[in-house]
Amino acid sequence: MKTFGKLTPILLVVLALVSCDPVEPGVEEQKNSAANMTRFSFPANSNSGMNGGAFATFANGVYFITVPEGTDLTKLVPEILASEGATVYLDGVAYIPGTSYDFSGNVQTVKVVSEDESRTGNYRICVKTGNSQIDQRVYSFMNDFAVPAVSISIMRGTEVVYSSGYGFAVVESETRCTPDHLFRMASISKQFCTMCIMTLKEEGRLKLDDTVFGENGILKGLYQNITPYHERITVRNLLSHSSGICKGLSDPCFTNSYRFYSGTSTPVPTDTLIQRTLNARQQPYDDGTMVWSPGMGYNYSNVGFCILHRIVEVVSGKSYESFLKEDVLSKMGVTDTHIGGYQYERRPNECVFYMQEGTDGYANPLRELAGAAGIITSTNQMMRVLTFMDGDDTVPDIFSSETLSEMYTPYSYSGSGTYGESYKRYGLGWRMNHSRLFPGAHYHGGNIAGTATLWVGHTDHGMSGAFVCNSRAYNSNSNGDIDDNMYILLNDFLNYFE
Repeated sequence: MKTFGKLTPILLVVLALVSCDPVEPGVEEQKNSAANMTRFSFPANSNSGMNGGAFATFANGVYFITVPEGTDLTKLVPEILASEGATVYLDGVAYIPGTSYDFSGNVQTVKVVSEDESRTGNYRICVKTGNSQIDQRVYSFMNDFAVPAVSISIMRGTEVVYSSGYGFAVVESETRCTPDHLFRMASISKQFCTMCIMTLKEEGRLKLDDTVFGENGILKGLYQNITPYHERITVRNLLSHSSGICKGLSDPCFTNSYRFYSGTSTPVPTDTLIQRTLNARQQPYDDGTMVWSPGMGYNYSNVGFCILHRIVEVVSGKSYESFLKEDVLSKMGVTDTHIGGYQYERRPNECVFYMQEGTDGYANPLRELAGAAGIITSTNQMMRVLTFMDGDDTVPDIFSSETLSEMYTPYSYSGSGTYGESYKRYGLGWRMNHSRLFPGAHYHGGNIAGTATLWVGHTDHGMSGAFVCNSRAYNSNSNGDIDDNMYILLNDFLNYFE
């Protein structure tokens, strides 16, 4: 087991005390009007099984505190320090120092009443068991980026060694997050779509080099305005983001003129979104020359994975979600992964997704964007999925070694330039070869309004993990934006449990 060394230490949350001016002789002493909680902790000398004290960390208006695994939450002895002379109430009852209390509930409350009874301070406390070194860093991340809930799972080989939820899956009801809560996966959905395509490939129902459009294409007759350029696009091009279908266009999946009916917030069907993209991607330059051919270079395309999910439906004869669940996930024993919907369609164990900077966490039509951004699942299920396609025989893989190699080998782009033949960071549906993190791993992140996600599969040291949030921030801290911080934290957590 490792420690983080110089990385973030345990944080003590201390609020300033309000002091009174000295009282002149002969003048009646005034009572203190301050009503602050200055510290909340579980001292080691009052709580058996603790090698060191546990201290609360402030995040998003709540004090979070982690005690060691195995601690009995129903018999914890807290130490609550408050303003001089103030009266403290814990869950509505006068606090008695040295007394044990039950902290197994959802959220505990601390009320501090000033000595002169003129002021009241109210605080919320959330207690959980876990690893304080990991948890303190997650709490700080949540506070830095105003994220209500985080879930993480860490796996060594095929064994989950740490799995935890933090904060509130539903803020309004103070529903505590667990690693079994469902989160929107954003672009991690692309790996689930890739699994569907690879299943069809292994069943002999398509080839990766099959063309998609035109007379000889899998989607023959579904779309109009097909050009010789479109006819050259293959399944492999779509999986490797080398089709060029969106080169020169703003992202059609997140551009209102492509994804909604004009003047409305009603999403168009996936086929209409694809057709609008094909119409716009005819001649990228005024002189009609086609400077981009399929396979030339990497150009990230969400609509490419919408096309892939339609390929799954056409080839299988099933809805995309049905094929994913019945023909792919059922082989893994994964039963609680779905295509998401709007807030009124939220499943009982699904998070609420919260906006920041005026963005709407429910603006994106997940069913229409299913292959690119539609999946909802949990970090515990994500770890199970990874065990079935990691090349490790401990859990039998659902794909052959040849198929896994194709997925996890950088695609050979044929063009020159930054994202041409020298680009070695994307295979088929997966990223790899990060410049400094996750050595040997395949990985992918995702973010849309209301969601930020990351998972890593099987590093050189056999470590895998996931880190997901129910909000997406647009600010930065000293380590960068929310994505930068997630990458750094997950990499550190994988190294810690290695």
